[in-house]
Amino acid sequence: HDFPGCSPIVSQLRPQSRGRLWLKSPVPTDPPAMVANYLDDETDRRVVVEGMRLVRKIMAQPAMAKFRPEAYLPDEGPQSDAELLDVARRVGSTQYHPISTCRMGTGPDAVVDPELRVRGIEGLTVADASIMPTMVSGNTNATCIMIGEKAADLVAARLR
Repeated sequence: HDFPGCSPIVSQLRPQSRGRLWLKSPVPTDPPAMVANYLDDETDRRVVVEGMRLVRKIMAQPAMAKFRPEAYLPDEGPQSDAELLDVARRVGSTQYHPISTCRMGTGPDAVVDPELRVRGIEGLTVADASIMPTMVSGNTNATCIMIGEKAADLVAARLR
């Protein structure tokens, strides 16, 4: 690259907003419908706006001068909470780790039990990020590998 740079990113790693996923048709190959509801919860909106303000403070430090565009300075660009939230809604993105569409647990809203078996459907096991009842603070890859390993052990034990 011809110039120095950095990419400060604000991310609500444990969002409170909840989306929905449902089947649009009885045809199993049809894609499902989804409403993500990003920034639907007040806590998520507050965390993102506070994070954007913190990034501006960090980027305003003299050591960061050669890395920052003007939009990262505290007195440049959007100022109010509403303006910052509008920016987050327009240009924000996710970490692309949707989870919990088949939540594991013991409660009535749980789709799979602690043995990863789908309640009410004999012989069906789910072993991916959809069973995670809450988000981990980071990439879901390692957690999904562990879920897969545990599922393999559980299925193997059932077959013995």
